[in-house]
Amino acid sequence: MDCLPKHPRSPSSIKYKARVGYEGEYYLVQKFISAGDGFYAVRTPGSGTGKMAKPDIIATDNGELLAIEVKSTRKKYVMLNQEQVNRLLEFCRRFVVKCPRCGVEIKAKPILAVRFLNRGWKFIEVPEDWRGSIIVRVDEASPRLLQSSPSHSDVEAGSSFPKKKALK
Repeated sequence: MDCLPKHPRSPSSIKYKARVGYEGEYYLVQKFISAGDGFYAVRTPGSGTGKMAKPDIIATDNGELLAIEVKSTRKKYVMLNQEQVNRLLEFCRRFVVKCPRCGVEIKAKPILAVRFLNRGWKFIEVPEDWRGSIIVRVDEASPRLLQSSPSHSDVEAGSSFPKKKALK
């Protein structure tokens, strides 16, 4: 189901880019839904627009709550700028589900899902305390997390997602 929309006259057109992004999100939602009990996902309309922090997809992955920011690209890399990272992390900090019986709080895990067109997917769990931009390259095993500190040191992070059945 990793088919692409019909190639337009202008691949840089806003309409085509939006279509490619929508199809990536739709593909992931369908993978969660088809995985069976314990797995489900919904797209959040208008994600990435306005001032409200909200991810592209909210999903359950065998009991884990996920907030997924989806990026699709034809390039060999994608960058999530500091503002986008902050909005994803803010959503996860504020979107907390509390069990009425035991009082346990369940927080969403912040996930960056990158679709490299005709090359596959990469999934990165963003550290909750991260401050900075993230660059994901198709040919690198780990993403580059660019720390927004005076030293601007690069930090390597492992791609621990997906662990579950939904996206295998």
